[in-house]
Amino acid sequence: MTMIPASLVRSFWTLADQGVVSLGMFAINIQLARTFPSEEYGTFVFFLSVLLALQVVNVSLIQYPLSVEGAVLDRAERRTLAGRAVLMTAGSILPLSGIVALVGYGLGMPELVGPAVLYFIVWQVQEIGRRGLMSGLKHDKALWGDSVTYLGQIAVLNLMALGGHLTLERVFIAMTGPALAGAVVHFAILRPRFDGLSDLPAVVRRFWSIGHWALANNLFLMLRVQSLVWLMAAMDGMASTAAFQAVVNLVNIANPIIIGMGNLVPQIAARGRSTLSTGAGGLHPDEQAWLAIRGYVVIGAAPLLVYYSLGLLIPDQMLHIVYGAMSPYADQEWPLRLLSIGALSGYLAEMVCSYFYGVQRSQFALVVNVTGTLAVFAVVGPLAAMYGVAGVCMALLFSSLLRVGAAHYYLSKTRTAHVAR
Repeated sequence: MTMIPASLVRSFWTLADQGVVSLGMFAINIQLARTFPSEEYGTFVFFLSVLLALQVVNVSLIQYPLSVEGAVLDRAERRTLAGRAVLMTAGSILPLSGIVALVGYGLGMPELVGPAVLYFIVWQVQEIGRRGLMSGLKHDKALWGDSVTYLGQIAVLNLMALGGHLTLERVFIAMTGPALAGAVVHFAILRPRFDGLSDLPAVVRRFWSIGHWALANNLFLMLRVQSLVWLMAAMDGMASTAAFQAVVNLVNIANPIIIGMGNLVPQIAARGRSTLSTGAGGLHPDEQAWLAIRGYVVIGAAPLLVYYSLGLLIPDQMLHIVYGAMSPYADQEWPLRLLSIGALSGYLAEMVCSYFYGVQRSQFALVVNVTGTLAVFAVVGPLAAMYGVAGVCMALLFSSLLRVGAAHYYLSKTRTAHVAR
């Protein structure tokens, strides 16, 4: 009987788990886009973009180091490391929540501060439990808690919409309950250990050493997209923000593949790098890591090519199916075409950057994403002024192409250096 390759099994569970997360957020966005007027949906998008931006801190300084270190530890050591990561997450919540409050009061929307802060706190707890499981490549286990969280949120929001009780103020409250239930499931499976905390300062320093480059990198990566949400709100109001997000929603349907592979590749690269080469002609550890992840990259690329081809060829049908022919977002064909090309090219850059994370060369990923972000900042102003949402999407496409070029350059440079040695 032919054995199923381990890469296919891991890819399946990775994509299944990320599929629940990304498709859950997609369904939530579509529900709100079809329920709320453009101004209210744009306001939700703006607040959510702030939460995503703040989450970058925990992703970079806690979750990424946990994934890299946990991938090469045994189960008991991983549980201990996960406990340290939980405590670090708890310490980050207060200052990050304070920023959410400042944004809400600064925008004159104090009624959204409490619900948004509550959801953010529970979300961070749920997410560190999820990442703790993923650090041991237990994506099949993480699927349980993520299903409770995101499918639960879809169910609650749909029930509220059917009953006519769904308002902007209630959205984040409705999302908090399922996220808390998902966190309970994650922690019941993970069972992090909190004993012997004398090493916590050393773990914090080690996580900082691993994650500080990733923090700088992810900040630029986040600004490349989230700053455009803020720009559209400043230039044309929340309705334009809603139109831009409506197009992004369709592009993000493929996020289970992009994010799922982005979560898996650093761990596979770290394991490949730690494998000892035999013989005098053994490969450099970074080259071993690259060979280990190539199959995963190809597995992810095939369905992306199919999906984004649809966005390029039949964008009007896709918009009509999702939002309806009479929707204010139904005429965004060219933005969808532009973002489809940009997302496909951007996948290649993301996979190379994920490889850089796995071999602890995050500074190369930083240069790639600084290049892309600066490219957006350089051209988005005039393009947005001339072409609106389509102009913003042009800027993102230009940025994606430059990121691919920069990623190829640094990958080639790294591998050439290995051959020379």
